[in-house]
Amino acid sequence: MKLSLILALCVLVCCPSLSLAKQSAYHASPQEKTSPHKPKKKIIIDTDMGWDDTLSTLYLMKRPDIEIIGMSVTGCGETNLRWGRVIARSLMDLGDRAHVPVSAGTSTPMKFDHIFPQNFRNDMNDLMGLLGTINPTIDVKLDPRPAWKLLSDLLNTTKEPVTILCLGGFTNLAMMLKEYPDTKIDMIKNVYAMAGAIFVDGNVALLNNARKSWDQGPVYGQNYRAEWNIFVDPLAAKTVFESKIPLTLIPLDACDYVLLSPKVVNTIKGNDSISQLAKNILTEKVGPHKEGIPVPIFDPLATMVMAHGLKNYEYVSVYLDVDIQESEEHDTCGRLIHVDNGSRKIRVIQGVSNYLFAKDFAAVLNNN
Repeated sequence: MKLSLILALCVLVCCPSLSLAKQSAYHASPQEKTSPHKPKKKIIIDTDMGWDDTLSTLYLMKRPDIEIIGMSVTGCGETNLRWGRVIARSLMDLGDRAHVPVSAGTSTPMKFDHIFPQNFRNDMNDLMGLLGTINPTIDVKLDPRPAWKLLSDLLNTTKEPVTILCLGGFTNLAMMLKEYPDTKIDMIKNVYAMAGAIFVDGNVALLNNARKSWDQGPVYGQNYRAEWNIFVDPLAAKTVFESKIPLTLIPLDACDYVLLSPKVVNTIKGNDSISQLAKNILTEKVGPHKEGIPVPIFDPLATMVMAHGLKNYEYVSVYLDVDIQESEEHDTCGRLIHVDNGSRKIRVIQGVSNYLFAKDFAAVLNNN
């Protein structure tokens, strides 16, 4: 983590255009901003339904100022598509949100075939053994529309701006831009995405090399630059980056400050079903299902930034492109590249407080 900070500072010193763009942000906490007359923030969750996506969804369901209006599930991430959509639908039912549409996308990226190790996915497919505890008597009913059609329909029919929380790659969003180019993207207030590594190392090689059973060869094992949510579908990421949709990235640069540890488990004390499931997920992830490498609490950080649960953070605004060239040696496919111009600048979160993250995460989940 210290190395990440040093690298970030070095790049900022060496790149004046970046250091000039470095800014801090302050947002009032949800408690400070809550008003009975203020409309709820409308959110679409685009997800691969990994363990951290699940925690993010649970967090949002405990926020009274958030309205989840849809979930689009991709099969290009941590879970296979069949199980990802089952988890998403089960979570909505758990939170008394049976009316929220959940639709499935595809297991095929726009380019390449970058996938998580299957035995890693197997662990996520049943939520580390916890899936059977969620609404075991309720039938799973999915929206028949493809995920990108759901996204388009929600944007075309909403009367208020919508925020998209992108937690599992950009395939669904890029497919919406491709298949439905007339979608009212001006109704997107912002896309917040846990994605990328700007001034720090990526995590593709880190995961690939953590266990022999996860080793998928040099394209994975030598890629130290890409982060998984970009790597699974780099062309989709490039498509979204080149669009005019407002985009905020919460990359590994920020996530590396917020690492998973047993201490986080002990802060969750709520006794309702949502809080208990969150605690059980954390317990499994730091115990029997730990990865053996440092693991940030990826998606909940992005979710908290989106929902203004963090009062302050540092960010830079830059133009970014995506490396979509693959090589068998020293692969950098999925690497994010700083460029001089583009369709619009992308806001990149850099510095966050681990203490403030843990404080807000526990406070929200412990609120019965």
